[in-house]
Amino acid sequence: MSYNGHVVVDSDCHLREYWELDKTYKETMDPEYRERYAWFSEAVRSRQAKPGDVGFTPLFWPRHPERPLGLDEAFELADPALPQDRPARPAPTVTGRGYDIDPTCNWDASIRLRDMEVAGVDVSFIFPSQADGFCTLGDVGFESALHRSYHRFMSNYCAEGDGRLWWMGVLTMRDLTESIAQLEYWAKEDPHFAGVHLPRACPDGRMLDNPDLYPLYAACQDLNLPLWVHGGANRPPLTPWVHAPNGLYHAIGGQYALTALVGGGVFDLFPNLRIGLFESFGGWMPYLIEKLDDGFTPGSTVTPKMKRTASEIVESGQLFVSVEADEQHIPYAVETLGEHLWLFSTDYPHGGSPWPEGVSLIAEQEMPESAKVKLLGENALRFMPQLAGVVPSLAGVGA
Repeated sequence: MSYNGHVVVDSDCHLREYWELDKTYKETMDPEYRERYAWFSEAVRSRQAKPGDVGFTPLFWPRHPERPLGLDEAFELADPALPQDRPARPAPTVTGRGYDIDPTCNWDASIRLRDMEVAGVDVSFIFPSQADGFCTLGDVGFESALHRSYHRFMSNYCAEGDGRLWWMGVLTMRDLTESIAQLEYWAKEDPHFAGVHLPRACPDGRMLDNPDLYPLYAACQDLNLPLWVHGGANRPPLTPWVHAPNGLYHAIGGQYALTALVGGGVFDLFPNLRIGLFESFGGWMPYLIEKLDDGFTPGSTVTPKMKRTASEIVESGQLFVSVEADEQHIPYAVETLGEHLWLFSTDYPHGGSPWPEGVSLIAEQEMPESAKVKLLGENALRFMPQLAGVVPSLAGVGA
């Protein structure tokens, strides 16, 4: 165990599925979609000026109403004769703290496991980086095929981790029947499957209390798998009304999601469902819970399905929130709302990651030792109880 004999769980790291797109998707693509995928892949790669470029954004994000007919779905190759609007950026492998992360970690699990050792992390939960944005594709079937391919890749990838690597599935929110089928399949087939990654808003802008999502929530509750709420910044699925710098966008997106889940009664309709907010930060939580307590009355005409106040939901143990290791207001949030709901995250291998210093940054925070132990790992055991069978085998990890 990597923190004074206690487990350390990174609840939010990533795989950059676009870095070598074909390594992620090509071999595991459904046969009937391989020709379309080859077309798609070539178009994406033609827009990647250097390693690490996403390549999706100029292809089909955003979908402008005035676009030329057929442009977004034709997957045309970029014309090298045309100027490309690509401002100079730091190398995508270098973090804001100046550390260089080997991009091979995106397809070679041994590199990720090595970096976890360096960072003092015992277990990692891995989100995709951009795949939820495929909700803008016109062909919903192709979107689902991309997600199925990603799921197969991640199952193989995490199998090499000896219980230390876990992954989340990607939803086709425009085909929840297919998404629930994938959830149920992988919950049965892969012991390292952690559930599904839910964006902060539906692709059409509806909030997460949308009743169309109830079958998904019920399935997660029945399978005893949590919901992992996570989104990107200034890309689909967009948080309505928000266009803001990356850090602010993430925080507002988390508040938008939590407001719907609380006020819409999702926690009350599904009282055994655990829900986590990821990459939304945590310092704002005391403020928002106060405002929700003040503005939402359980059972009112505004919130008819809500049975408990926001504070009561926080106390219930259903809600979890990941924090950034260097957030200044973590101690205040912990003191105000309790030690039981916070999760550790690194955002590895993205540029904003504190890797390899995340654990030490939490250790330096001015809060009780019991809070640090819970935040770094013990709370994750309640959020994802399936970890309990894995943690005893980690006794020698990080020692």
